[in-house]
Amino acid sequence: MRILIADDHPLYLTAVRDQIQRLYPGAVTEMATGLAETLTILRQPESRDLILLDYSMPGMNGNTGVRSVVSAASGVPVVVMSGVAAAAEVSLCIGIGAKAFLPKTLDSKIFASALNVVLAGGSYLPAEMFGAPSPPAPESLASRSSGDGFTERERGIMDMVAEGKSNKEIARLLNLREVTIKVQLTHIYKKLGAKNRAQAAMLMTQGRLTC
Repeated sequence: MRILIADDHPLYLTAVRDQIQRLYPGAVTEMATGLAETLTILRQPESRDLILLDYSMPGMNGNTGVRSVVSAASGVPVVVMSGVAAAAEVSLCIGIGAKAFLPKTLDSKIFASALNVVLAGGSYLPAEMFGAPSPPAPESLASRSSGDGFTERERGIMDMVAEGKSNKEIARLLNLREVTIKVQLTHIYKKLGAKNRAQAAMLMTQGRLTC
C-alpha cells in the first residue's frame, strides 16, 4: 500500500504518518507540504492507494486545489483534512470528487474507521461540520452487517477465500481494488479469531461460520 500525505504542519504531518503506519504496517508513505509538491509527486509513475490532503496548505486556494489533486489522482481516493471549513465548502469538496472530509480534531479511532470506509469504496462526511452530532461512519448496502456480525461483502469475500481464490481474483470479481480486499480480510480475520488466511478458510469449510 502506498499513501500520500500532504500537509504543511510538520507535527500533524508526522502524527498522521505515524497513525497510518500503525493502521497499515508496511505501507509506504509519501509526504508533501504544498500543492505544487503534491502534484509533482502525483505525476510520478508509482501507483497509490490513498491521498490525504490538507485543505488550506500553501497553493491550495480552497476547492481549486482540491479539484487539481482529484484530477491528478486519476481515480485514487482523495481524503480532505481541515481544521476549519464551512458546510458549503465540505459539500463542494465532495461534489468535485473527494471521498471524505475529515476535521483535524477527529478522534483517532474515528479517523481510522473513516479511512477504512474510503479504502473499501465508500465515503465519509462528519455531521458536526453541518451542526449535527456525528453519526457512525456511513456504510453502503454491500457493507451492512448481518445477524452474525459479518457484512454481506465480508461473507462474499470469505466464500471466495474458502474456494481458494486469490486477493487479485476476488478484487476483479467484485470490481474493487486489491488493497480494499486486504483491508476487508484484516477485519474478517479479527472477527473469526483467525491468525491467517489458511486458518480463516479452514473455519469456513468446517462450517463454523454459516454464509
